Amino acid sequence: MNELAQDSSSVSALGALFLICMAVLNFSLPRQRAMMPLLITTCYMPLGQALVVAGLHFQFLRILLLLGIVRVWVRREGADLRLTHLDRLFITWGAATLVMGTLNHPSFDRFINRSGDVFNAFGTYFLFRCWMRDLNDVLTAVRLIAVLLVPLAISMAIEKTTRHNVFSVFGGVPEITLVREGKLRCQGAFRHPILAGTFAATSFPLCVALWFGGRRDRSLGLIGAVASMVCTVAAASSGALLALMGTGLGLGLWWFRTRMRLVRWGTIMGIVGLAVVMKAPVWYLFSRLSEVAGGTGWYRSYIIDQAISHFNEWWLVGSAYTANWAPAGEVTVGDPNNMDIINHFVAEGLGGGILKLGLFLAMIVLGFKTVGRCVSDGQLPRQGAIMVWAFGVSLFAHCLSFFSVSYFDQIIVIWYWLLAVMAALISVPEVQPLPAQTAESAETIPIEEFPPEDSDGGPRVHVSW
Repeated sequence: MNELAQDSSSVSALGALFLICMAVLNFSLPRQRAMMPLLITTCYMPLGQALVVAGLHFQFLRILLLLGIVRVWVRREGADLRLTHLDRLFITWGAATLVMGTLNHPSFDRFINRSGDVFNAFGTYFLFRCWMRDLNDVLTAVRLIAVLLVPLAISMAIEKTTRHNVFSVFGGVPEITLVREGKLRCQGAFRHPILAGTFAATSFPLCVALWFGGRRDRSLGLIGAVASMVCTVAAASSGALLALMGTGLGLGLWWFRTRMRLVRWGTIMGIVGLAVVMKAPVWYLFSRLSEVAGGTGWYRSYIIDQAISHFNEWWLVGSAYTANWAPAGEVTVGDPNNMDIINHFVAEGLGGGILKLGLFLAMIVLGFKTVGRCVSDGQLPRQGAIMVWAFGVSLFAHCLSFFSVSYFDQIIVIWYWLLAVMAALISVPEVQPLPAQTAESAETIPIEEFPPEDSDGGPRVHVSW
């Protein structure tokens, strides 16, 4: 996470009150809802509120991570956490972020900056891992996100009509909404409109999946889905809209879930076909699309082209200098050494070379494989399988967004939460098949956890909706 350009603490009275409330919730809520302060802060608190101690920046998010770690340590909530393959990949990726990210521009300041990023990553991911033990906890988080989307949608709708961002009272976001090409680009508490829109778009399939979860979740799912669409449209970001359309495609593929191998090979063959018929490289398809839908498609294609052309500059440990990639010397404002890298995949490579990028891609692939295994093994009820599929769709939407923006603010909490969900799905040792039940009973029976142990000592989880 990029640090804010400030050398002194900047905490308002309203911000301090918010932090106190979140701290109280952190220690008072039961484990199943302990993630609420982090998710609330992600949605409603800009990074402008921060304490600076000895040159170290402690945004509210980091303070809550520290408090969460204290809670987990005191209550031993992570004592029975078993590391999965995804957990190990994440740890290795974090190590590469610190080591390679420091080596590509060796300095103490760089080490401190990379250490802050790794603390954010490890703290967020493993707190969620400690607090989400099974599918019940995962569903609780989805319900909370659906609820949190509603006030965010209302605030962004107000911003759309008044051009005033209500979250500007906390600092860190502008009071007057940005206008581009005649459209207001609302951002809520996020540092950029595309990130606000991306959060909403990637949450849309999870809200849709709630609709299939029973009578008590249908209204919540519908309201959350509408709120996510409102936020996405208010952001006026082509990247976020592309992610939202991608979720529609992903949800539609539910009916082809047993034929995904054909879908994957068909996609690959389609890309190869485009590469054959297009005069430009296939990644300039973004440029072609922007000619129809608008946006910065050419620039997105150009970044990929430059990353491939300058592969020798970043493949080993990454690179902290990309000014020579910039078209006509268009470097980032305030950083003459770099162009604006609006591609998260390229940013991963620049942050730690081919090793860091490879580990990042491996986590994504493992996430998709986990969803496929859970859905195809036939042991989940239909409603539960739809929810798991929705997580795969959300992961797909994030991947689409990675071609449009490099995550740099509190949206990383949502990304690490999604990875933690995938790890939680891996860690469920066995899901028992359900006995037949009527449609009415399927709506009223909640998800339940049954404690008997299986052969390897892990909990045997029975899931019903």
